[in-house]
Amino acid sequence: MWPIAAIILVVGVTIQFIQQPVQNVPVSYSIIAPRDVTQIFKKACYDCHSNETRLHWYDKVAPISWLVKNDVTVARSRFNFSTWDTLKIADRQVRIWEMLNMVLAGKMPLRTYAALHPEARLTPHDVDVLKKYAASISPAKYHDTSEITKAGRERENFKPQAFTNAKVPIAPNGVKFISGFKNWQVISTTSRFDNHTMRVIYGNNITVKAIKSGQINPLPNGAAIVKAVWNSIEERNGEVNPGAFNNIQMMIKDDKRFPDSKGWGFAKFTGTELTPFGGTAVFNAACFNCHKIADKTGFVFSLPVENKKVKTIKREVFDAEGLRVITAFANRKKQTLSVLYGYPLSLHRAAKLVTFRQVDHPSWYGSYINGDVLSVDTINKADAYSPLIFPQ
Repeated sequence: MWPIAAIILVVGVTIQFIQQPVQNVPVSYSIIAPRDVTQIFKKACYDCHSNETRLHWYDKVAPISWLVKNDVTVARSRFNFSTWDTLKIADRQVRIWEMLNMVLAGKMPLRTYAALHPEARLTPHDVDVLKKYAASISPAKYHDTSEITKAGRERENFKPQAFTNAKVPIAPNGVKFISGFKNWQVISTTSRFDNHTMRVIYGNNITVKAIKSGQINPLPNGAAIVKAVWNSIEERNGEVNPGAFNNIQMMIKDDKRFPDSKGWGFAKFTGTELTPFGGTAVFNAACFNCHKIADKTGFVFSLPVENKKVKTIKREVFDAEGLRVITAFANRKKQTLSVLYGYPLSLHRAAKLVTFRQVDHPSWYGSYINGDVLSVDTINKADAYSPLIFPQ
């Protein structure tokens, strides 16, 4: 026993000399927010997400110190309150909403950290303060004339692109733009009040089949999901209509190509030119970090909402019977989301207007998603509706 104890003692002492403690560099651009908000951040977030890390004696003892150093390094790389004002305003808004949703999902503060630092746990009042703060930094602009004008000009001047194999946009991680997704089934639609966008989400046959069979966690290899995103034009009467085109986001499932992100490869193509987003393949990790919130639904946010009243198919995908999306809109006072299906190039033909119940997004505070179908109406002519702009 004594030799073993001696070895353990020697190893324990030795490893104390091979550690690199957490370094706090000077704070340069700290976050500026209301006092009650910064107090919450300081008690729950600053030890990892700032250059003001407070270390207790046990945080400095190896091997615990190694874990602390790793957690702080990773946390600071995601966002750092001490360099906050170096971020663009839009990026700050994204980070705040992501933080809020990590808290609501029970993923932040880390459970291991909260166990050792019980003062870091957030109260319902704290969460309410953060919700109000998030809403205050991204307020709605009702009847935004600049967005209305931008959308009008886009419709007047837009010409769809036809890609050759040599010109297909490719994300830095190798994910190619998927042409033809407009022929896929729509699996859900969302109206977001955090970033004021509207989204139509499509799934390929593998995805739709997996959703209907309940095989969502994980989704099978070959599954592909496309989110088409437009800015929203919001009115005081609750109406929300699509504005100018914003971006197209894609997720493809391939366990061999993307093992570090549970098999998901992410891509984003911005503007009507569909410019690939992200300077390097590292952005794939940033996308996955956000999608970790949706770990209960295979790391996919906007799957059809589960209908607990149905015993057979829990998640239903509306079958448009081959019709394509003409447009989508919402009414927050009536709590509805609608999709008009038909023939986008022949608006004089009959179309099908599907109205869904609007429900709170189960995985993302800051968004509404369609629930069950309320009505399906036939529209004799769809020429009264402005079709959505699809760059390709």
